[in-house]
Amino acid sequence: MPVRFRPRVHETGGAAATTAAGGGSSEILTSRIPLIDSHCHLDMVVERGLSVAEITQTLIANDISGLVEIGADKEAMLWARTLAHTSRQFEVYYTIGHHPGEAKSADASFGLKFIEENKDDERFVAVGEIGLDYYYHADEAPEQKQVFIQFVRAAREVGRGIAIHTREAHRDTVDILKAEASGLPVLIHCFTGNLEEMQEFVAMGCYISFSGIVTFKNATALQEAAKACPLEKILVETDAPFLAPVPHRGKTNQPGFVRDTLDFLAKLRGEDAEILAAACTKNTRDFYQLGLRGRL
Repeated sequence: MPVRFRPRVHETGGAAATTAAGGGSSEILTSRIPLIDSHCHLDMVVERGLSVAEITQTLIANDISGLVEIGADKEAMLWARTLAHTSRQFEVYYTIGHHPGEAKSADASFGLKFIEENKDDERFVAVGEIGLDYYYHADEAPEQKQVFIQFVRAAREVGRGIAIHTREAHRDTVDILKAEASGLPVLIHCFTGNLEEMQEFVAMGCYISFSGIVTFKNATALQEAAKACPLEKILVETDAPFLAPVPHRGKTNQPGFVRDTLDFLAKLRGEDAEILAAACTKNTRDFYQLGLRGRL
């Protein structure tokens, strides 16, 4: 989603969302492999009016044990850190980054400083989302590249992986990753490319995360890539509140809907859903080093 169409986080959103991710007393009763939504913007979900009760119940009903809240601008990263430190019912972690859509319009210095300030926080699990977006912001490519490189280098300094936003910018993304990110864990968030692009990323060691887009009827090229993605490299995400999967398309997306994307992928790939769920959960923990940084 282009950052110019993303609302700012209201100051009143923090408390409500904190409750959504941990204020209730219900327990998660699991009959399926629990999932982690590997990339979401819960602050924006709350802004769009979804109730705390609905968000929480949908998480429980779909056996979602946790989520990674993305801090891609100043307000979001502050909100994400607070959420991660107040959640009790679900595992919540956060990232710090700079959306490529704001590479020219917003100062990146706050995020870079925030990375350094929070380097010892076990709930801060990656730098992201960062990267390149030429679909909406091709005219800002030089600024995007500069900020992208700054944040990759910051991730190396604090020992974190990087969550990448790339759209219509495959070649430049690959070139920067090869030049700057050698040895760093890399996740291609909300992958929207084709089979060949996916294979190139995987050959570089990247993880590939699929969102609700893969469930759309016209996403045939993406579906071909999803079929071929190695089990040890695949993740699922919602990117909520955007990109709700079928059968929720057109609604405000929320972390609980990640189960629908998982089930679609299992059918598409001809795999048992529990095997795929176990792999996605393991890959999420491996990329974000959740096991090493500790459970909440």
